[in-house]
Amino acid sequence: MEKEKQFGGKLAGIGQFCFYAGLVLELLIVIIDKSAYINPVEGQLFRITFILFLIKVCCTKFSLKEWLWLLVFLLLAGSCYMFSGRDEAVRLVVCCAAFKNIDLKKSLKYTFWITLSGCILLVVLAVTGIFGNMYIVDEGDRGIRYCFGLGHPNAFYCMYWVLVTLGIYLYWEKMKSWIYALIFLAGIWLYFLTNSRTGIIILLFSLLLSLFLAYGKNIRDSRWVYIAGIAAFLFCVGMSVWMAYYEPYEGPFYPYDRFFTGRITSMNTLEGGGGILRNWSLFSRPENTKYFDMGYVRLFYWYGIIPGAVYVILYAMLIWQCYKKKNYMGFMMVLSFALYTMLEAHFISVYLGRNYALFLTGAYWSDMLHCRRQKLRAGGEPPAEGEIQEEYWWQGWRFFMKQSGR
Repeated sequence: MEKEKQFGGKLAGIGQFCFYAGLVLELLIVIIDKSAYINPVEGQLFRITFILFLIKVCCTKFSLKEWLWLLVFLLLAGSCYMFSGRDEAVRLVVCCAAFKNIDLKKSLKYTFWITLSGCILLVVLAVTGIFGNMYIVDEGDRGIRYCFGLGHPNAFYCMYWVLVTLGIYLYWEKMKSWIYALIFLAGIWLYFLTNSRTGIIILLFSLLLSLFLAYGKNIRDSRWVYIAGIAAFLFCVGMSVWMAYYEPYEGPFYPYDRFFTGRITSMNTLEGGGGILRNWSLFSRPENTKYFDMGYVRLFYWYGIIPGAVYVILYAMLIWQCYKKKNYMGFMMVLSFALYTMLEAHFISVYLGRNYALFLTGAYWSDMLHCRRQKLRAGGEPPAEGEIQEEYWWQGWRFFMKQSGR
């Protein structure tokens, strides 16, 4: 027994090292992607992060229900890969599974400071003229728009907003009201430089929701707030499907396409119809590779109707899990990302390090799917942590030995 504990401790140490190595590499890939540098070995780096996360999974014990759910999700992601040729669904499942026994807040602090440092470095390189562009000249009516080395003004503002939401999530209990005011003023100033309309709208939403949750105890503890968040998320998904139904320049949305800055038109006027509904299939197709802004349309177009539906169900469950865990600012971050994804596809991409909602999914998926639930002990007491049988992948036979009473 003592040797087994020592062996388990060594495996846990190896798994933790591989997880954080994979996480740091994923974040560096995101930062490089935001720069003007074209990464020639991006695919190989993704394979390395996949292997690192897979090693973490192999060095981790799971319950029988957890292993069975992992098998289901891997089969689903594998089918997506076989039909569409996109491997990020498999990478996503393994990455989320690797979060078992990982300190969520610690991993998000690593993410926050590494991403912030990388973005500041890109800005400094652009301002000093060493590398990257300071601005672009918009082809429309918005003239000069500053991007500060991050490729595009919308990308720069998006990273500002994303880091703000993550910073609030991590440090909201220490934040004073004047800090929110400074973030708001900086957002207004950056809006005049970038002219990112979607960015300023979602920033204001995130700040207002954060203030309501931080200073309104009755609001943040009300289940109806979270139910409303789920309803808003499902509304955005439904609207996206409705918009994708119509052929180009038809339907009730096109007179208002300018409000969406041309996103609907750009979505389905691509060669072959782009993300239009008739191009969707159960597990997508290899030719579904077009890029456009509408995030939920891209989700179903790239990965298929079945994987997209599973994503939507799990995301709604994640919002509810934030209520159950009393993770107030997790709810703010997840809901903000959900609303933003209707118009922008920043979080529907090959870059797992962009979407911090995946981190929460990795931390909560076992509880979301009731994998930890056991029968109550005598007297109605919940089971102790050690009473939940967990085994490594190569020890799966032990589950059945215990069931047979041997």
